[in-house]
Formats: sequence, structure tokens, C-alpha cells
Amino acid sequence: MKVCYVDESGNDANDPCLVIVGIVVDAYRLNRTREEFGEIFDDIQQLFQDNLKELKGAKMIFGRNRWRNVDPETRNRIAGFLCNWVTNRKHHIVLAAVDRQRFMQADGSRFPEVSADPWLACSLHIALQLQKNHQGKKKNKGRTFLFIDENKQKADKLSELLFNPPEWTDPYYGRRKNQARLDQLIDSSFAVKSHHAGLVQVADMYALILRRYAELYEYKRSEEWEGEKSLIDEWARTLASRMLPKATRWPERAKAPCCKWYNYIAPASLRALGS
Repeated sequence: MKVCYVDESGNDANDPCLVIVGIVVDAYRLNRTREEFGEIFDDIQQLFQDNLKELKGAKMIFGRNRWRNVDPETRNRIAGFLCNWVTNRKHHIVLAAVDRQRFMQADGSRFPEVSADPWLACSLHIALQLQKNHQGKKKNKGRTFLFIDENKQKADKLSELLFNPPEWTDPYYGRRKNQARLDQLIDSSFAVKSHHAGLVQVADMYALILRRYAELYEYKRSEEWEGEKSLIDEWARTLASRMLPKATRWPERAKAPCCKWYNYIAPASLRALGS
């Protein structure tokens, strides 16, 4: 059994892209990972006198709110440690992203269930990648859970898509004739409060880093601080080492319309990241 904890960055309409990241964990290793994050969070809590409810990647990395009193070296060290942590724990990362301008320009008429909502498009893309990657593994049928940062209305829509996937998704993972659609996933998504799920908080930070990578390298946004671009590049490449294969994320050779559509609407910088 596997569990995927999901969060996003770039929900503002003014953000050039939306990035969604999932952290995929084998259930038998989940308890130790949760314990480790609890220990990490307790160490971070020592930086503050008042209670730290949850780890917010943007506030930490950019030194906002209470984090402005924590020196940049310490903040960067925490972010770097958490990027290396997923590699040390040997978890995998699943990435989906939408360039907002290309999303508006693309002809999504074949994909009416998601073509009006970048979040739904990205979230379904996460599910399709998990299906494609996991269906070759033994004894894994119907055993992947999706836990998504609380957004109940959209999570309900995603649950409907997982319960009754549209036919156009079949070619993405090469559905066989007698194979149930999205048979690797539990046919629902689960909305959780981020302060109840440490790995959702980590996914939030990873999504921010990868969004900033695209903004700095593709959309030519300015650095928030001197040296940000170099650090974001380092962290993004660390995360890329644990991503699902590029052929699973954005299958370039696939002829299926849905694959071509997902490739077209993705930021080019993120499509090129990793192997």
C-alpha cells in the first residue's frame, strides 16, 4: 500500500504557473517518516517562543511573519535539509504543473472535466502518473491513497473523477481491455488539514521551490534575495532526483491527445527537469 501527500503552490491568478507536488510513501515506512518529521518539527519549534502550528514553506523561505526574526542562513539550512530528507528516506515525488497562459490558449474541448480548472487538471495528472508508475508493481492493485491539503469542494470533484474516470484518460497509462480504470488508486481523494499531516506541509514547500524554479528560469522573475536563484536550483535538482521518471510525468513520445495536452500546458522548465 502507498500513500501520496499532495499540496500546491501558485493558486493566485497572477502567478504564471500552478505547481502540485505529491510525496509518495510506502505504508510500511510511513510511521517512521512521520516520527522523523515530528522530531524535525520539534527542533524547528525551538526557534520560536510561541507555538508553531505548521511549517509554511513560503513564510520560511522568504522570511515572512515570525520567520523574519530567523536569520537567512538558518532558514536556508532547514529548507535544504528537508529537500535532502526525502532522498534519504527514499520516498518518491510526483510533479504536475500548468502554465496559466498556455492553459488558457490550449484547446481543452476533449477534456471538459478539467479544462476549465488548472487545479483539477494538475490533480488528475498526479493520479494518472501514479497509475502509470504503479500498475507494473506486484500486489499493488487499488492500494494508493491520495491525501490533499484541505480544499473540500475541489477534493470532492477530484473524488468524482477518480471514482468515474473519463475515457480519454485511458491512453495515458495504456489501459488494457479488461483493466478497470485507475485501478491502482483508491477511488476517492481525502482532504486533510495541513497542520494534521506533516508530509502535506513538506509537499507545500517542495511545490513552492519548484514553482520558484520555473519563475526564475522560465518566467524571468527577479530574485527575492541575492543568491536565491542558485539555492532554488540546488534544491530543485535535489528534488528532481526522486521524481517519477520523465516518461511518466510528461510522456513525449505518446500520441494520445491527453498526453499531448498535458505536455503543452506544462512549463517547459519543469518538463526538462530531472530524468
